[in-house]
Amino acid sequence: MNVSGARILVVGGVRRLGRALALDLAAHGAAVCVSSRAAGEEADAQVGALRAAGAPAAAAVSGDVRWPTAAESLVADAAAALGGLDGLVYAASGPFVPTPPEGVDEASWDASLDTIAKGFFFTALAARGRLLAGGAAGGVIVAITDYLGLQPWTAFAAHGAAKAAQIHLVKELARAWAADGVRVCGVAPGPVDLEDDEHRAATLRAAAKVASERLVAPADIGAAVRFCLETDGVTGVNVVVDNGSLVMS
Repeated sequence: MNVSGARILVVGGVRRLGRALALDLAAHGAAVCVSSRAAGEEADAQVGALRAAGAPAAAAVSGDVRWPTAAESLVADAAAALGGLDGLVYAASGPFVPTPPEGVDEASWDASLDTIAKGFFFTALAARGRLLAGGAAGGVIVAITDYLGLQPWTAFAAHGAAKAAQIHLVKELARAWAADGVRVCGVAPGPVDLEDDEHRAATLRAAAKVASERLVAPADIGAAVRFCLETDGVTGVNVVVDNGSLVMS
C-alpha cells in the first residue's frame, strides 16, 4: 500500500497520539477519517487540521467501539465518508492512571479491556470486510499497542493486560487473514512526547529510566505506522518504538 492516496480510518484519532498519527498520515497524502466516542467541536477542528496538513479528503465519525454493533457502524460510516477503506489504525485506549493492582476496580478493568482488546477485535472484524471490498489486494490494520504490554509495570495492571491481549490479537488476526491479503501489525510506543498529555510528570519519570533519557517523538511513531502500512512483507509483528525502555527495564 502507498499511504499517499490511501483511505485510512484512525480510531481514536481526535486526541493525544491518535491525533498526531492522523495528522502524520494526512501530511503524507492519505485521505483520513478520525473517530471519537462523541461528535463535537474537537472532532470538527481535527478535520480542519487534517485538510490543512494535506489530506485530499478528511472526515470524522463517532461511536463507542466497546460495543460490537457500534464498531460496525463506525467502520461503515468511515468507509462511506471516504468512498471505501484501505487501512485501519486503531489508537483508541482506556484509562491510563497509575494504580497499584490492589487499587484496580472492576469498572477501570472493564474500561481498559473493553476499549483496548475487545474494541480492537470487533473493529478489526468490521474493517476486514471493508478492506476486502476494496479489491483483491486486501488492506492493512495497525494497532497502537504499548511497551507496557510486553513488560510488567505494577502501576498499570489493567492497561498492561489489555495491551498484552491486543498484541496477541495482532498475531492471531495476521495468521487468520493472511490468505485474504489482509496484513495486521502492531506499533508499541514507549513514553511519548505529547502536548495534551494529562499525566506529563509520570511520563517524564518513565522517560528518565530509558536508555536515551528522552521521550519518544510522535513523528517516530508515525514513521513506524507508515512502515507497517507500506511494507508488504510485514505482518503479525509488533514494532517497538520506545527509546530503549524495554532494554533498561
